[in-house]
Amino acid sequence: MPSRTEIPLTDDDVRNIPTSAWRLVRQNEAMRYWEADVELPGGSQGTVARTEYLESDQLLSMNADLRKERSGQRYTAGMGSDKSGNMPMVHTGQIPLNVYYQEIAPRIAAGDRDFLRWWLRQDRNAHFRTRDGSLRT
Repeated sequence: MPSRTEIPLTDDDVRNIPTSAWRLVRQNEAMRYWEADVELPGGSQGTVARTEYLESDQLLSMNADLRKERSGQRYTAGMGSDKSGNMPMVHTGQIPLNVYYQEIAPRIAAGDRDFLRWWLRQDRNAHFRTRDGSLRT
């Protein structure tokens, strides 16, 4: 059996692989696994693997529904502070695990405790939030 070497690809590298090159290897209720044969630098042949998380679309749809439902409400509406309780933790977002582990977990593991809050505040990540508007500090 030939040795296997993993070479990380950039998003641009993956975008440059034609759609017709990808073949479905297997699928379950949560994921699809794809492979494509490519020519590597130096002319050798290789296989690229890609995982597609199917639940991501469903999660983003749920986030959109929650944003509509909570539109115009106080940030803590229905939480403990309305019931003479302490300020509760407020459900502010839902992030697919593949995104969390790729973009967020490494920064938290490196000690950047404020990264998640900063990341959720970015306009490009607004679709992961479950409330409109900005996040409190």
